[in-house]
Amino acid sequence: MKTHCSIANIFTLNLANISDFTGVMELILPFFNEFANLFNIVFFLPVLKFDLYPHHDTKFKLFFDVIALSGVCLNVAKKTQKTGSYTSGLFKGLMYLIFAFAIPNLYMGDVLSRFGKHPYMKLAGGFFAIYFLEICIHTFICMYDKYIEKEKH
Repeated sequence: MKTHCSIANIFTLNLANISDFTGVMELILPFFNEFANLFNIVFFLPVLKFDLYPHHDTKFKLFFDVIALSGVCLNVAKKTQKTGSYTSGLFKGLMYLIFAFAIPNLYMGDVLSRFGKHPYMKLAGGFFAIYFLEICIHTFICMYDKYIEKEKH
């Protein structure tokens, strides 16, 4: 098994080492609200004329945000359990809050607008943006694991 910090594992989001349902949820749930936003922009609004994920407070938006934040909590819990270090778990949680919650909420609409008007192009652009953000998360966590946690021991 390769280290989770190899270049291959970072670019494949460590998929080869995900062996259970919880691992899949750790990967998907933090971006659940962004998947809702993406499908809202490319399908629900233009086709069904239904605003599934509006950018103001609604029960639907809160539902998706709570699921995404639960995914962040899951990542914190699993990292803390695996490493025995609450600071390592906290750092992973902060990376997910910044890259899976704050940045997409602020900029996903602008990013998707760069991919033209066609819904499939926006969908592809959205998946690419989420993938890029996941790579950022994995990279920063690896940097933390290699350099910060290593210094403690």
